[in-house]
Amino acid sequence: MQYWHCDLYSCVVNDYIQAVKQLACEILDLTAEGLWVPDKRAFSRLIRDVHSDSVLRLNHYPAFEEIMDWDPSPKTIGFGEHSDPQILTILRSNDVGGLQIYLRDGLWVPVPPDPTGFYVIVGDAFQVRNDQSFSYKNHLVIRIL
Repeated sequence: MQYWHCDLYSCVVNDYIQAVKQLACEILDLTAEGLWVPDKRAFSRLIRDVHSDSVLRLNHYPAFEEIMDWDPSPKTIGFGEHSDPQILTILRSNDVGGLQIYLRDGLWVPVPPDPTGFYVIVGDAFQVRNDQSFSYKNHLVIRIL
């Protein structure tokens, strides 16, 4: 069995964190520009700051057969209905389904996985900071056993 050297693993994870943080900054800069905010970096400055509470969270949910109706029974695992407290969530699906977003008409809509891209979810802090210009989406992740 081959083991990763801790320094190598740490470097890889840190590089990934920096790349995703840069992606988030670019998205926030473009958003500020689109909202005609005078300081284009007003939003990204919040996560560029060394004291920013940016977090890397790794959640693993094994793949499941795609379903259209969700039954919140004890046979369902995942991450229940919630909104994210931060400014943005940058999510990678790795070709694993399970993410669903809640629409205002009361429907839960499955989001197809895309192994080539990232999902961007507007967080509570961004909505509050922008005077409700963007609405965040409640979402969940499910895995049917």
